[in-house]
Amino acid sequence: MPAVLMDSDLPEGWSCSVELEISLDGAYTARAELRHEITRCCVLLVTQQPTREAAIECMKSRASRFIEEWNARSP
Repeated sequence: MPAVLMDSDLPEGWSCSVELEISLDGAYTARAELRHEITRCCVLLVTQQPTREAAIECMKSRASRFIEEWNARSP
């Protein structure tokens, strides 16, 4: 499946592209690359989601938590 961009839901300077896949049993898996400006910060994985929307929402939640922790560590 094509990548889904979540940039509008992220703080300024952050970007995220999500690749979704569906398994033979109908479960969705998402892989996201999270970047701050030009630096690749992490890759997040979500598995066994019942719908495309659930996979994207779960990924949004994980990305938000990562960014909160990242910002808390910044001086």
